[in-house]
Amino acid sequence: MNELKVGLLTIATLAAIVVMSIKVTSNQSGFGDYVQYRTIIRDASGIFPKTPIRVAGINAGRIKDISLADNNAVITFEVLEKVSVTKGSKLKIKTVGFLGDKYLEIQTSKDDQRLEENAFIPALEGGGIEDLVKDASTVFKDVKVIVGSIKESLAPPGEEPPMRKILADVKELVANTKVATEALKRIMVDNEEKINDIIANMDEFSEDIAYQVNNDNSDSAMADVKKILANAKNISSDLEKVMGDLKAGKGTMGKLLVEEQIADEVRQTLSGVRQLVTRVNNLRTEMEVYTGANTRFGSESQFGLRLYPSPERFYELGVVTSEFGVEDKSIITSNVNGNVTTEQKTIQDEDTYRFNIQMGRHIHNWVLRGGLIQSTGGLGVDYELADWGSKFSLDVYDYREDIGPNVRFTLEHQLYNVLYGRIRGEDLLESGTRSATFSLGIKFTDEDIRGLLGLFLGGN
Repeated sequence: MNELKVGLLTIATLAAIVVMSIKVTSNQSGFGDYVQYRTIIRDASGIFPKTPIRVAGINAGRIKDISLADNNAVITFEVLEKVSVTKGSKLKIKTVGFLGDKYLEIQTSKDDQRLEENAFIPALEGGGIEDLVKDASTVFKDVKVIVGSIKESLAPPGEEPPMRKILADVKELVANTKVATEALKRIMVDNEEKINDIIANMDEFSEDIAYQVNNDNSDSAMADVKKILANAKNISSDLEKVMGDLKAGKGTMGKLLVEEQIADEVRQTLSGVRQLVTRVNNLRTEMEVYTGANTRFGSESQFGLRLYPSPERFYELGVVTSEFGVEDKSIITSNVNGNVTTEQKTIQDEDTYRFNIQMGRHIHNWVLRGGLIQSTGGLGVDYELADWGSKFSLDVYDYREDIGPNVRFTLEHQLYNVLYGRIRGEDLLESGTRSATFSLGIKFTDEDIRGLLGLFLGGN
């Protein structure tokens, strides 16, 4: 009896296994009720009955049948009822891997209305490996055309490739750069001594400037300026004393100012001169006094006066004196008993004086001058920077027949009020006679002179 029960139980178990196997293999989408739908595609290659239907990448049904209708494939498939296939859903053919099996993917829409059973779902074709191959073939054709164009651009038939030309040009450029570098190196090596001399001259020039502006040096330009200012202070004291005596009626001039009769006569005389004074007042003047030192000629002083009959025209008068003058070379030839000897002597005068008589014209910031420059004919040009208180000057003149024209460059700058500083380079074209002058000076205009007279006359 027990053997019969065991046998029946075994048979029932095998039957259940067979039924479950048939059920599972017949539909791999799982258990439950199904809803049948249809679609139409042009190419059903690679699609067979039992091909899975997926939603969101998960098996949700299978293909039941494939039939031919009007040269199109009609596919009947079923989907689990729990999957909501709404209106507007699309069906797309996809492939597992690059060369894998195909399957149908349902792309549901956001519509809430569900499709009825046996409804047609539109299919989106063109996602298979065949279309990829076709597209790749088209792409390869385009790539071939592009490569041909590039090849023709880089290497035209019967012509030298542009890249080769570019490389040849680069090679030539490198060679030219190498030649230029070698030439520059040769220039630097050949002129090393000159460059060192220039640097040494600049050092010496800086030392000279430092020496001239040092208050502790008794023979410096700054010490001379102090003496000039001290003398100016003494002069102002003397003028103040003289004006006091005049106001008190002392001396001849004081009596002229105090006595009524004499004063009337003076007034009549002055009234006759007033017209002349009025004309003279229209004549603007500038006066300058400079003192300094030259690296070759020693101490140097200069007085200058400019007369302006009109704002754009002027006449300049001046005198320059230095400790030593320019060198004068002479050749002496002697004949003694038929023997001819030649001797060259160099003479340098002391305490020489040279004169400036020039006329000029202002053109905006430029000034053109001409006339006698240090007792010889010459021309000059100035450029004035009024906002900076600076003036740049270039003079070309000649008072030495054996050397040639003297090219002189001057930088003048206003240090404070009427106090000016000046740096001048002489004989810039002649290395053997080249020198520099450092000067300090004072400049007075009509306004400055009136201010000084007002200060003296107004004091008690």
